[in-house]
Amino acid sequence: MTLGITIVADLVLFPMILTALEAPILSRGVSFLTAYAVSQMLRATTGLGKSPGAILQVPGLWPLLAITGLINFGLFGILNARAPEIQPILHLLLAWAASLLFIAFGVYRIKRFR
Repeated sequence: MTLGITIVADLVLFPMILTALEAPILSRGVSFLTAYAVSQMLRATTGLGKSPGAILQVPGLWPLLAITGLINFGLFGILNARAPEIQPILHLLLAWAASLLFIAFGVYRIKRFR
């Protein structure tokens, strides 16, 4: 649930921050951190989802999430540099899609080898 809130908040906040900052990579970082903060505030107030401390207890999940974040930012940066004529929101959607596929495969492998 927290991941879904982060993705939706990121997709909503990114265009607004992009128009204010007019720097795609900086806007991406600000929108991602803001979306993560929003999702953690909602998680804390509603009590739904796992806390960041609980994620550290699952072996292999923390590195998977870190690499997923790097893939997300890296793919966004590469798409933005190689295809600037395409809207940055499409770059963001493709980066999230690739990240979700990577994390789904990673979680499957973590559960399989337990």
